[in-house]
Amino acid sequence: MPLNSATVLIVGSGPTGLVCALTLAQNGVPVRVIEKLTHFPNGQRGSSIMPRTLDLYQFLGVLDDVNRVGFMAPPMKQYDEDGGATVFPMFTPRLPSPAVPEPGVVFLGQAAACGILRKSLKKFNVDVELGVRLTSLDQDAAGVTVKVTRGQGDLAVEETLQAQYVVGADGARGVVRKLLGLSMLGETLQSKGFLFGDMEVKGLDNAYWHTWGMPPNDNVTLRPTERKSENIFSLIATGATLDRTKAVQDFQYYRHFVREVTKDPNLEIGKIEFLADWKANTRMAEALQKERVFIAGDAAHVHSPTGAQGMNSSIMDAVNLGWKLALVSNNLAKPSLLETYAEERLPVIKDMLYHSTALLKNTLDANRKSTANPWLRHDALLMLGVHYRWSSLVLDQRHSGEGEEPTNTYGSDIVSSIRAGDRAPDAPGLVNIRTGDICRLFDVYKVTYHTVLIFIDQAEDAGPALDIIAHYPVGRIYSVVIYPSSTAGMVDVPGADLAVHDHDHHACVGYGVPSGAGTKDLVIVRPDGFVGALVSGDVTGVESYFDEMYEI
Repeated sequence: MPLNSATVLIVGSGPTGLVCALTLAQNGVPVRVIEKLTHFPNGQRGSSIMPRTLDLYQFLGVLDDVNRVGFMAPPMKQYDEDGGATVFPMFTPRLPSPAVPEPGVVFLGQAAACGILRKSLKKFNVDVELGVRLTSLDQDAAGVTVKVTRGQGDLAVEETLQAQYVVGADGARGVVRKLLGLSMLGETLQSKGFLFGDMEVKGLDNAYWHTWGMPPNDNVTLRPTERKSENIFSLIATGATLDRTKAVQDFQYYRHFVREVTKDPNLEIGKIEFLADWKANTRMAEALQKERVFIAGDAAHVHSPTGAQGMNSSIMDAVNLGWKLALVSNNLAKPSLLETYAEERLPVIKDMLYHSTALLKNTLDANRKSTANPWLRHDALLMLGVHYRWSSLVLDQRHSGEGEEPTNTYGSDIVSSIRAGDRAPDAPGLVNIRTGDICRLFDVYKVTYHTVLIFIDQAEDAGPALDIIAHYPVGRIYSVVIYPSSTAGMVDVPGADLAVHDHDHHACVGYGVPSGAGTKDLVIVRPDGFVGALVSGDVTGVESYFDEMYEI
């Protein structure tokens, strides 16, 4: 491929752009990432990683690195005016379960997370191109012509790049959405907002997330970061007496505000690395696609940071778009598949904005009950219940005619029965028939293929499904034969990628499959870890699902 071209050009090197690039690169799609900044920014920003995002990091192969550097969300410590303190968890503590191996929130600053993603991209010979600013784009049926400026000042040169597709992941003030002429719908509340930043603080225990005062009154919160040895804390501040504009311009003023609110003589405030004024802004783009150009992440939706949904929603955008772009770019799927990106993501983003805005209003509500704690979070924000049950891309033969409208897209993290469009649960304790090794489904799931789970109690019953799978592109469908725990005389199944014994019964329970004689159920799990199809008995449902997607 020529140096001035790429199959997919990604504009922006934040988490959204990098995750989308990594999804594409792992699928063998030539991708380039350009970034207008001349250096990678420091700071925490989107540092709260929800369990659903941890799932996706597992499928991308970066979860171990994230967990090694990051840390579990610490309990909050609310200081009283009399010097006492109350300790409580922001989320209800949850233990790992067979379905949800990573149930807690992990903190990792955006700068560190992006560093991990960039390192993984290097394995595919993809480096972020710094100091490259998009200036224009034109598209036709053949592709997208992009003009960029590379370098700064007198050394800047203009280049023309060619791409089949462009993804705008360049943030709320990015240029891609503006060049497409897409409007951001919503509202800005100038009077409501917070200060965010990173600062050095000595004299605080980094085992807690500390908070003084209660919004909307003067309030300061200081949360430890992964840079514990440097005493770097992430700060949030708000209040009636806080002049946010002045604080950003005068760090001494802000230091004085912190001392006045905390009234802690042992608190030693050092360097302030970053400080920004966030104004309440809740908006989403009217569309996520214009022909061959897409927007994702903050370029498509801006929101309150309360609830920590933004970055996590952006990662879900990136993987949803990435696996679909990969199939189309590799000429394996119909271009119409790309239309399901907006079909699936816009209703979820709408609900995300509802949840995060409701939290913001409650946090800053002067009439909130004195006993109400604005820092407590409900479990829906863990994003384990986010679903696409209404999507035209899913097939559900167990619940025909149900879930056809995109309502309550955050659902619940615990559902009575799994449906097509739901998060695919993990299932540990599987015994590999060929090797005897113990494995789990999350070790199998990847962003590079669909996984077909074939539940049977007789080896010969897998044949019809495997015959159908063989008609589709090689390497894009991974077949797993699962024998229920009660099955006797299990043997390997020729043609299957993997055959396992559901020894601990977690797979059958998680996917709602009855364990017993005559078991013949199939589940298709998408590359983004959502259930694409539930097929009962008649294996032609597998064919129906993939025929809607693949060009064969």
